[in-house]
Amino acid sequence: MKPMPGMLTPETLPSGTLDPHKFAKYSAEKANVVPVYADSQDLGIVSWNLMPGQANESHSHPFSAHCFVIVEGEGLYLKGEPGSANYAEYPIKAGETVVIPREQVHGIRNTGKTPLSYFGITTTAGGEYARVVDGVVHKY
Repeated sequence: MKPMPGMLTPETLPSGTLDPHKFAKYSAEKANVVPVYADSQDLGIVSWNLMPGQANESHSHPFSAHCFVIVEGEGLYLKGEPGSANYAEYPIKAGETVVIPREQVHGIRNTGKTPLSYFGITTTAGGEYARVVDGVVHKY
């Protein structure tokens, strides 16, 4: 993953200990993604911040595995292609972790009454990062 403006990098990472609550920044208009950390070889971290009713729509990553660490709030983890036989929704809440293998279609929806924030931790396969939404590949 290429570092986005404002992201910490190996050169700018202070102690290596991060408080995920400091990256919980919300927008009333849409889900807000805050850059956290990236190196050019194999790791990226962003903070997804969802107000009630907002979602990180279902998508997949052909080259990357994911781990979501739920920082605050509650909602649903969306697993599988919506409308397919393998689609399921699982309740999630602060303190839980979701593991998402490479190519697994996934998303998160805030169904709670309070903001939901989570760290999205991503392998970047040597810098290659792509997001597939509705069959369209977006490379970063």
